[in-house]
Parts: sequence; structure tokens; C-alpha cells
Amino acid sequence: MPASRTLYLVVSAAPAPEGIADLVELLQEQGWEVVALSTPTGTNFHDPAELASLTGHSVRVDYRMPGTGSPMPKADAVLACPLTFNSVNKFAQGITDNMAIGLLCEMTGYGVPTLVVPHCKPQLAAHPSFDRSLQTLEEIPRVTILFDPDAPYHRRMPTWSRVADTLNDMTP
Repeated sequence: MPASRTLYLVVSAAPAPEGIADLVELLQEQGWEVVALSTPTGTNFHDPAELASLTGHSVRVDYRMPGTGSPMPKADAVLACPLTFNSVNKFAQGITDNMAIGLLCEMTGYGVPTLVVPHCKPQLAAHPSFDRSLQTLEEIPRVTILFDPDAPYHRRMPTWSRVADTLNDMTP
């Protein structure tokens, strides 16, 4: 299926049990052009070269300097998956100390549908700041959270098909 919609996929330093490559391939099969972005530490958890090969786009980690490189295609949706405890809290508080979180904040300002899929240890998820951050993000128009705080750690990440279905339900 040719890509008809553009998705910014933001990854961070959290494991993805099913593998990010499988998620990208599923989304591409559903007609998404995927552009991957990563937090700096996320590059240690997800292979930027593999993502670039799959998507045809370099994985963005740093801001593009004016007059250099090419801009990304306009996003129809954003998927932040997996998003760490730290990145969820930064996103909710608007702390844009890296390009990936800055982009999440900016896209909500544009009203781009954004799906956030946190992945962190239950001990971190139990911290009161995490719950407050999820509540803050849920208050932002067009942001959806896909997270089950009661799921056992090894099943905290939803299946890729559930992620894709939720994303497709959010977007035309």
C-alpha cells in the first residue's frame, strides 16, 4: 500500500519487546510514511541505521540548523512509543532539552493527533509525578495515552496491532 499519511515516530530509551522495526513495517503496510526521531539515549535502545533503512529517512536526534539538511514532511500524526518515565515527565512539563521531546511539544501546539505509549518499571510508574504527567498529557487536545498501570511489567507494552489500531482510530 503506498504511503498516504506521514507519521512521526518518537522513540526513547525504553525497550520495545516486539521490536521497533516490526512496528514500522506494520505502520507502513497500513499506509503510513514513517519518520523516526529519537531522544539521545534512545539511540542506545533502537538501531538508528535499521530505522533509517526501513523508513528512507535519517533518524532525527538533533535539531536541524537553519539552512542545512532538508525539513521533514508535514506530520499527519505522532506516535511516541515507547516513551520512558523521564520522557513522559519532560513532555508533560514542556521541558524541551532534546529534539524529540521538543517536537512532541510543538506538534501538540499544532493540534496534530498524538498517541503516547509509555513504558517504564512499575516502581517508576508508581511515582506521583508520573500519574500527574499522564493527567496533564490527557488534558491536551488530540493527545491519547495508551497505558495500563495495572498490567504486569512484561505486558505493559500493548501489542503493535493495538498501537496501530489506536493510531488509525485517532486519525482520518
